Amino acid sequence: MHYIEFPKLGIHLDINPIAVSNLFGTQINIHWYGIIIASAIMITLTLAMRQSKKFNIKEDDLVDMFLLALPVSIIFARLFFVVFTWENYKNDLMGVFKIWEGGLAIYGALIGAILSVYFYSRKKKIDMLNLCDFACVYLPLAQSIGRWGNFTNQELYGTFTTLPWGMTGSIIGDNPVHPTFLYESLLNIIVFTVLLKLRKNKKVKGSVLAIYLMLYSLVRFMMEFLRTDKFDLDLAGGGNVRYNQVFAALVFVGAFIWLINLTKKSQIAELESDNEDAEPSEYSEVIEQMKEEEQDTEQD
Repeated sequence: MHYIEFPKLGIHLDINPIAVSNLFGTQINIHWYGIIIASAIMITLTLAMRQSKKFNIKEDDLVDMFLLALPVSIIFARLFFVVFTWENYKNDLMGVFKIWEGGLAIYGALIGAILSVYFYSRKKKIDMLNLCDFACVYLPLAQSIGRWGNFTNQELYGTFTTLPWGMTGSIIGDNPVHPTFLYESLLNIIVFTVLLKLRKNKKVKGSVLAIYLMLYSLVRFMMEFLRTDKFDLDLAGGGNVRYNQVFAALVFVGAFIWLINLTKKSQIAELESDNEDAEPSEYSEVIEQMKEEEQDTEQD
């Protein structure tokens, strides 16, 4: 029997990673991980559709983009994960397709989503950055909900801890560990709240997406210090470094530089607009000259 416990809090939960093992008389396993991920997707899509009109985004465009981005993101998320954990799959190629058992990398999903939005925006002639600024707000909410799928699978937990909320389980073992799924879930809720406010008061196009990339990368970088899943990169000079920390750092720096660039471009465009408004056009000068000549003629 699978279980998860928080011993010092007196919490015991009987949770099997498999929610349903017999569907309509057929031996089909439906995992809680898949149910939770699907719920996260549907909740965030519903919220986005309810708010889209306020930001001049058509519901049809949002749904069409979603239908394209979802499968592409899942494929990229899985490929990203498999590439960096190839040792687990090189002798079990069919395991690559078992995404219901976990193993979706968020950075792979982001690459897939951004590529999907890029090509969709070009085809539909929609402003990509405005669309991304609107939609990216819901990503940390989906991630927050999705982390509970890791909880039911008893995966991606942290190192040993003596804190009151230390977690044990039938898969985890009897030594209490950090519930990093919970930490990341709560931090993503905070990111979601911050992005909602930023989107409402946005002044620079693309800034909400850039700040999302920065904030989530910061969250992920911190979580990697606690997590025990060993997905490391070998360094040429010896030693290992966690690949998720490398990507988190690179994405943070890249997004920060991009945000500065976006802000500068926006300021330059604003100054040029102000100068155009302040300086009289050649046409207006001609009109003024004609008026003066008419006045001189009348006086004569």
